[in-house]
Amino acid sequence: MYNLQQPQAPAPAPNVSADQLRQEIQQQVRQATADARNAAKEAAQAAREAQVNGPRVPPGIPMIQVRGGGFERDMPPRVKDVSIAFFMTLAIIVIGLPLVRAIARRVERGAPQAAQIPPQMQAQMEHLTQSIDAIAIEVERISEGQRFATKMLAEKKPEA
Repeated sequence: MYNLQQPQAPAPAPNVSADQLRQEIQQQVRQATADARNAAKEAAQAAREAQVNGPRVPPGIPMIQVRGGGFERDMPPRVKDVSIAFFMTLAIIVIGLPLVRAIARRVERGAPQAAQIPPQMQAQMEHLTQSIDAIAIEVERISEGQRFATKMLAEKKPEA
């Protein structure tokens, strides 16, 4: 590509004049200048190509581009799939095992037992139920008497 090594100038012969030496140095400087101009043109062309092919970046903001595929070229084709499957399985085991154990313990215990009411409380509840039934019967009798009295008053009015 580029010859970056310093060209080895031949050792000046003792019988070379100063003018010839000056001309030789000028020619080397012209050649180096031409090489630098060519390198600058190639760099500008590469920058234009990178700008056309790459994303647009505002001027003054540095950007680093990394072309992918370096690591993927080194891996066999199915290694990525196998590694994803391995880590997914590991995650399922780590999360799922405690859940399965908790469900198994709950199933082993069975349904919760109904609360046992003490006999004294049960007797009080029966007495309360009987009292409510008696009150309901008395209210029914009172309402029946009220209907009867209303009916009698309604029949008595037309005679008066």
